[in-house]
Amino acid sequence: METAAPAHATQTTAPAAAIREPGAARLIGASVIGLLALLFISAGGVGLWARASSDHGWITSSSHRYAASGRAIVSGSLDVDSIPNWLVAKVRVSATSGENRRIFVGVGRRADVDRYLAGVAHSTVQDVNFDPFSATYSSTRGTVVPGRPGAQTFWADSKVGTGKQTISWKIRSGQWRAVVMNADGSARVVADANAGATIRGALAIAISVLAAGILLACLAFALIRDRTLSTNACVVRVTSSSPADLRFRRV
Repeated sequence: METAAPAHATQTTAPAAAIREPGAARLIGASVIGLLALLFISAGGVGLWARASSDHGWITSSSHRYAASGRAIVSGSLDVDSIPNWLVAKVRVSATSGENRRIFVGVGRRADVDRYLAGVAHSTVQDVNFDPFSATYSSTRGTVVPGRPGAQTFWADSKVGTGKQTISWKIRSGQWRAVVMNADGSARVVADANAGATIRGALAIAISVLAAGILLACLAFALIRDRTLSTNACVVRVTSSSPADLRFRRV
């Protein structure tokens, strides 16, 4: 009687490929991009917050009391050529009489304003500090009584009346002055005033910056997570039953 010997089982183990973690250069790149993403997201968030908390898109200073014994309070010369016209769209000034009088607010070219106020006692704002608030003036003496400011035709924009008066104008090249006076041109001007400006495309800029930050954050995350995985080690058990592996025993 012949019997076959049990098949010889062989076990083969495939070598496991190494798992590569992100390299140092990849981690450094992800860190730099992550910092940029944080910066962009913060800037975009601040921009959206400022836009939402602004006065219909106007970035405006707080209202403060300005006073002069002369017949006008005049701003320093505003050189529009030094302000990027792609950045600032409009400028505005608001003023309310501190003594419940009719008040005039106007803006005009520096040459026209200086000509109108020649010989008129007035004060020019030279410097303003906001925390705490203080204003520094230079005083010009004079005895000339000016014509009513509202009757002048050189103003780019002007308002006169009781209560709050607001003017705004588009940025144009040249040098300008803002003027606050009593409507009748009388002496002793007291006004609570503020100034503001609008930024061209502020909302679109804020959204774009925020979106760019989010995209950069996604890129940084992808760089950190990206890795090359090899197949796990595998064990192969082979059972051979070829004739060469058979042994016969005669009983």
